[in-house]
Amino acid sequence: MNQILDYNPNKQSGGGSSGSDKVVRVFAVLLVLFAIGLLFSGLIGIRKNGQLKKNNEEKPTYATIIATKTDDGKVIVSVEHDKAIEEMFYSWNTSAERSFKGEGTKKIEKKIDLPAGTNTLHIKVVDINGIETSFEKEFTAEEGLDILNPVISITVIDGNVEDKLKKLKITATDETKLDFITYRWNDDEETKIESEENNPKEIIVELDILRGINDITVVAVDSSNNTTTETKSFTALTKPEVVVTLSADGSSLDIETTHENGITKIYYTLNGREYQANFEDDEENPNPTSVRFTQALDEGYNRFILTVTSVDETETVFDGECEYTPPVVEQEGEEANEQNGENEEQTEGQAEEGEVEEQTEE
Repeated sequence: MNQILDYNPNKQSGGGSSGSDKVVRVFAVLLVLFAIGLLFSGLIGIRKNGQLKKNNEEKPTYATIIATKTDDGKVIVSVEHDKAIEEMFYSWNTSAERSFKGEGTKKIEKKIDLPAGTNTLHIKVVDINGIETSFEKEFTAEEGLDILNPVISITVIDGNVEDKLKKLKITATDETKLDFITYRWNDDEETKIESEENNPKEIIVELDILRGINDITVVAVDSSNNTTTETKSFTALTKPEVVVTLSADGSSLDIETTHENGITKIYYTLNGREYQANFEDDEENPNPTSVRFTQALDEGYNRFILTVTSVDETETVFDGECEYTPPVVEQEGEEANEQNGENEEQTEGQAEEGEVEEQTEE
């Protein structure tokens, strides 16, 4: 069979684009999008670098502060800045700060009272960018005003070992003269203490810290009625109470220990022998508030050392010594006396029998 083959290499089939042309077009579009993305990213980077460079080159500026004493017992404070002033603060010595708003201006001038004596003026100026400028200067005035509030300090100090509680030390001071201070625990009544003539600028009080968590409020008032109030909270950690007594016959020790928050451990030695009780292992009562037990003594010398630990990790140590001599039983003494009496009667009887025998022989 003869076949006629029609072959033309220039002839295109279907009249459409080939698959390879489509791939090329897609790849070209992706390249264009990628190039646009790189260009956009580069522009952003250049802008950021320019801003950072500008910020680095621009150094912060500070306010100019001048404080001058006047003839009428005042101090004039003048502040100038190349930026708007947000706020100005001032204080004398360690007293509380007072402030003035800048209200968007670049210049502030304020007249403030000058206190009596030698005092240091502290000034702080804050601009709209948050940059602070600090300034301080000392002023002396013989006839200044008593405008400063008293200063109160409340600190914890160790009390005596026998007290078992730490103490508070309250110190109130004033640059001129204190009138009095008051203090109160929680909502209790106030206690008032007036200043002494020989030391009118200072009042010192020492107090026991109450058990548990308590607030104390202290108020100090000076001779010009300037007042300072301070409140603080304190927690007193107490030591366990330990009572050791000798039994009536002197043969043992009765030990009783208590603590309001609980006892975790008791450890003691008797003549070097160690004894220990850990109450944390007791599921029913891991932290008893009261423990009582008896320890028998050895004959002769006894050294007893006891350590009790509370849940607050406070400890009480008892160290004592005593002598124990077993008493002589009175019943044994009476039996010995009776036995001696029987022996004497037997001896006398034997002597009488001997005399009778001798008379018979004669």
